[in-house]
Amino acid sequence: HTVGQSDLTPASIGPWSYDETRGDTSLKDFSLQAPGEAMVSWLKRMQEVGQDITLLGSIWSIPTWMKQNQNLRWEYRDTYTEYILKYLQEFAARGVVVDALTLQNEPLHIGPPEWTMYMDSSYAAILSNLTRTKLDQHGFDTKIWAYDHNTDKPEYPQYVLDNSPAGTVDAVAWHCYASNVDWTALSTFHQQNPDVTQYMTECWLHLGTGEGFFDLPNFVVGPLQNWASGVLAWILGGSVDYDVGYPGGCGQCSGIIQVNRTAGTYEKTQDFYTLGQFSKFVEKHAVRVATDGNYDYPDGTGVQTVAFRNPSGSMVVVIVNKIVTALKVNLELESGEGYTVSVDGSSVTTLVLAS
Repeated sequence: HTVGQSDLTPASIGPWSYDETRGDTSLKDFSLQAPGEAMVSWLKRMQEVGQDITLLGSIWSIPTWMKQNQNLRWEYRDTYTEYILKYLQEFAARGVVVDALTLQNEPLHIGPPEWTMYMDSSYAAILSNLTRTKLDQHGFDTKIWAYDHNTDKPEYPQYVLDNSPAGTVDAVAWHCYASNVDWTALSTFHQQNPDVTQYMTECWLHLGTGEGFFDLPNFVVGPLQNWASGVLAWILGGSVDYDVGYPGGCGQCSGIIQVNRTAGTYEKTQDFYTLGQFSKFVEKHAVRVATDGNYDYPDGTGVQTVAFRNPSGSMVVVIVNKIVTALKVNLELESGEGYTVSVDGSSVTTLVLAS
């Protein structure tokens, strides 16, 4: 979930944060406000339905009065960590425990000040250390995930890791927006940091502006084949009228679910179903099992697979067939067992093998 404002905060809400009182360094006016309370309400409903949710909070912007030239004013660094603490405390008081957070969404992106802030790697390392200390002092074991941006700047999270005491940063978060994104960057990063967990925490959906059927399967399979421990799509709920993007934000973003706010109805998109080919069957704490036989053609077609061993003992294999014709796929396990399955052309197929 977003912490405060994002590029999909409806213009009707206006720019907002948890403390809009200029110069309030003691944060005496800190308040979740109506949008924050609504976020808590939705998160509680989600957690009631799915007990195995890992909840990530991502800060897009701190209050604008704490910034200068789109950077954190350094004299407010302690106020910044206190702001994070109060957010976690207020959520916890309402029954929502945040498992992990990123200190700044897309820290190398400078855009509208309402929902972006620049944070270089040196600031990120220092603030990670200060935030970890603050949270430990108040009994919060919320994890800190570094970076939360594109795969073409791996030196950024590497610097944060190299300049943080052990236990400060628990994972690295990546986005999909680098030109010609190459998910093998995660494998390279894993080779250099084998004990660091990685996640792909944002890739946009845009059904109204040319999103293809395989966009979501591609940004799920690619990271998972390269040591990512989880994948997120941006966003969960969108508008059928594409009218919730903040000015200058992602007006063309769509959701896993598209809502008709006028009619009070919703529709499940293709992304709901393709994401479900993974999320419905792969259990939390599953372990990825290496697969071979994957290939891509120059025209963008091909076959990709990713497999998992669930904690319950079952095995899940997801086959993404980007070829327009149906195929027969031979599945051979190290145990010697073998299967031949038919998969439709242009499809995402999930196999579940009982333990």
